[in-house]
Amino acid sequence: MDWQKLINALSEEKAVCQELIALAEEKKDAVLQKNIEQLDSVVRREQGAVMRLGHWEKQRISCLETPKDHPGSPTLLFFAETAPSPEREVLRALHKDLSALIETLRSANAENKAMIESRLEYVRFVLDMLNEDQTSGVYSAGGASSYSSGSQKILDKKV
Repeated sequence: MDWQKLINALSEEKAVCQELIALAEEKKDAVLQKNIEQLDSVVRREQGAVMRLGHWEKQRISCLETPKDHPGSPTLLFFAETAPSPEREVLRALHKDLSALIETLRSANAENKAMIESRLEYVRFVLDMLNEDQTSGVYSAGGASSYSSGSQKILDKKV
């Protein structure tokens, strides 16, 4: 097994996870500030980071040789315990760091998801309120003839 290649892949994954946590904070700020352009920029950078993470994950998996006598899929900690002494300590530390980073990222993403869903729910509510009592308008089944009847949707009325 190429322990140095495994350590390199895990170190790169750790760096990408740190970047994703920073992006999650930026995303939170963009949502709070209602800045769609900033949110779009963050999401694009996040997509690139996730693609890089996928690349390093493939590299990590290619380093691991599952023992024939091991049931299921062995964990990183299992491989750390089978590594020679200097690499063992590095792999244990990477396991600990990655576990903490992934939990932080999971928490940040859950918080951002809740905030975004809340904002979307508010937008839906406002749109429903604007269209609540109207039954016709230019874009409804009544068509343009509904203007002569005097019942227009709020969104269709000229201000």
